[in-house]
Parts: sequence; structure tokens; C-alpha cells
Amino acid sequence: MIDSHCHIDLDAFDDDREAAVAHALGDGVRALMNVGFNRERARATDELVARHDFFYGVVGLHPHDADDYDEVLVDAFDRMLDHPRILGVGEVGLDFHRNLAPRDVQERVFRRMIQLAHHKSAPLVIHCRDAFDDAIRVLEEEGPPYRGIFHAFGGSLEQASRAIELGFHVGIGGVVTYRNSGLADVVSQLPLERIVLETDSPYLTPQPWRGRRNEPAYVLQVLRRVAAAHDVSPGEASAVTDEAFCRAMGLAPDLLPGPVFRMDGRAWIHVEAVDDARVEAALERLGAAGAPAGDGAGDAVAEVSLCGLTDPLAHPRRVRALAEGARTRGWRVRVDTDATARAPEAPEVLAGVVDEIVVRFYGVTPEQHDRVAWPPGGVEGFDALCETARAAVRAGIETVCEFIAAPRFQAEPCRELARKLGARYDIRMYRS
Repeated sequence: MIDSHCHIDLDAFDDDREAAVAHALGDGVRALMNVGFNRERARATDELVARHDFFYGVVGLHPHDADDYDEVLVDAFDRMLDHPRILGVGEVGLDFHRNLAPRDVQERVFRRMIQLAHHKSAPLVIHCRDAFDDAIRVLEEEGPPYRGIFHAFGGSLEQASRAIELGFHVGIGGVVTYRNSGLADVVSQLPLERIVLETDSPYLTPQPWRGRRNEPAYVLQVLRRVAAAHDVSPGEASAVTDEAFCRAMGLAPDLLPGPVFRMDGRAWIHVEAVDDARVEAALERLGAAGAPAGDGAGDAVAEVSLCGLTDPLAHPRRVRALAEGARTRGWRVRVDTDATARAPEAPEVLAGVVDEIVVRFYGVTPEQHDRVAWPPGGVEGFDALCETARAAVRAGIETVCEFIAAPRFQAEPCRELARKLGARYDIRMYRS
């Protein structure tokens, strides 16, 4: 699962940037593409990409900032694009909704950004609001070939088809979760292989957090809606949209990071992506000698989270092998589960090698949980969550019920449910 468009460098994340990235990695996000849309943000994106090997970037001049154009800035973008993980030019285009720069200036700068992309043989990430026909006209006049992403797409099937005909992929974000947007119907008629997922964090937050700050972890909600629109599993939709991202941005799929991630003394392993025969290789990658170069690793690993897009408890023997290897290296081991594997016997297999099991709840009743969780499991699914927590407690493993807060969230019922299950509790709060 890839968040193909975020702004994690903005000041909305100044208080909890690392926590927001940690949430994403723990929820199964394998890569993030940060968007440097003006002079300052391009520098910040360049720094993020240099620090973390699971970050990619694009740089360019947003239509809102078109008045800031000069050739010195274009030269700076040109140099940044030489970095192998600065993948393209963006976000660039036209915005006739807010008109924060004159329309003729926006168009002139858009053409210059297209020319830069052609010069570097780089993809484009297009911002287009209330200006679709003009954006297509400019692209046609500047001439293909094109690849890249029409970001934050919210238009019609005909408009999406026109963008695809020019060579672009369609970026689908939180708007697909809005009840009256109609975007889910458009998505269901688009080829899944032409769709990429995005959040546009901190903007365009999906339901039920709409109106609050968005963050990359919420791309999971976008994935679930796209998967439902195409009647496939989230895992299948993730595989197809990850490949679509690679095609759109000209990235070889085998160059994607993972399934091992490291950041400031913590590490994450996406269990479903680790072949049973490569457990030792995954652990070695986290060792001091094998740490990913330039990943901002900071301190030596203290804790490893075994997690992923799908429930790690679907592979209890693999989790045990990873945990045993981590413990021999002196690392604390945590397992994150949503109990969708329906494997309440798994904690017994992990006793003695796992320090902590975190069971993720979206509410304290089946109805509350199913409003956010996917696929909805009803009473049986909620009971599986509770039984997984109880089984972990019986196995002598420190157990935490992690509640994902949503609007109108109340903490006391969460405390009470965790107490009944014999577990501690934690709350992942949303931000305003």
C-alpha cells in the first residue's frame, strides 16, 4: 500500500511527524511520496527523501505559487530531480477555483513545468481544480508523451478517461469515502491498474475523520473503498495500485522499499511480505551492518513491530521465527493484529518470544467497529477481536487494546472493555 501524495513536511505535523509516519508503517504503508510544491517545500521534500529510504518525492511549482516563478528555482528543481527517489515534477497545473495567481501566469508556469518534465524525461503530478479543459488543452499543446498522476481526482468518468488517454494515472483519495461525492461509482468503472492511492495529508481527510487533519495511515480507508468498488480484497487492490504507482512514476517495482523499515530506534516488518525462507535476511537488514542506507535510522533498534496490511496472525509460525530472531538480537517484539485472521490459537504459539500483542479496535461494539473496519465482521468479527485479546492474556503476553479514535469518541467505554478482557488500553487520537 502506497500513499502517492502527502505533505508530511507541513507544520500540521510539527508536533507528531514521526508518530504519523509510524502509524502509516504500522498499518501497512510501504512507501510515501511527499510533494514539494514550492521553493521551501521542495527543500523539505529533498531532506525527507535523503533521510528515509521509504520516502519518495516530487518537486515543482503549484499554481497557487506561480508568482514565485524564476529560472533559478527551475534550476534547483532540475538538480533535485537527479536524485533517484525524486521521481517527477509536481504538483503543477491550474487552479481556477481560488485563483491565487493570475490565470495567464498559472498557465505560463504550468507550461514551463511540463517542459522541465520533458527535459528530464520525468513524470508529472497534476493539480487541476475547476480548470480541467484548460489543463488538457495545455498538455495537448505541449505534446506527449506523458506519464504521471492526475492528483486528487474528483471528476467524471469522461474526464478520467481523457487523462488516461494522455498517459496519466488517476489519484484517488479521501473524497471516495464521501457519501455524496459519486466518486466511488466513477472508480468502479475505471481500470484498477490506472488508479493510484493517495491521502493529500493533511487535507481531504476520509470519513469518519472528515474535517480533521489527514495523515498517511488513512490511505487504508481509501484502499478499502477502492477495493470494494472493484469487488476485490484490499490485498489484491493494494498489489495492483502499487504496480500502478510504479508505472506512473517510472519506478521499477523491485526498487520499492520493504518489507523492513527502520526509524529512530524502532523497526517494522510487514509479515505478509516476508517469505518464510527469508526470515533471517529480513532480520539481518535491521542489524547494524545491514541497516538501510540513508534511512534516518538514528539509534540502534530497540523494538520491532511485526505488522502489515494483512493480519500477521495469519502466519503465526513466521511471526514466531521473526520474533525469536529479534529476541536473540536483544530487540523487544510487538505484534499488531486486527484479528481478521480469526486465529485465537496464535498467541499460544507466540508465548515466550513476543513481548506485546496490540489488538486494534475501532469501537467498543460490533456496530461501532464495523463503521470503520473493513471487511465488516459483525458480531462474529468483533468476538474474534475480543477472543484474540483474551488468548494473548492467557498466554502471558502483555496485551494492549488499541482504540482508533473517531469523532464522538469516548474513552471510558474503551477502558472498561480492556479491563474486562484483562488487557491494558491505548488510544490513537485523531488531530484537529
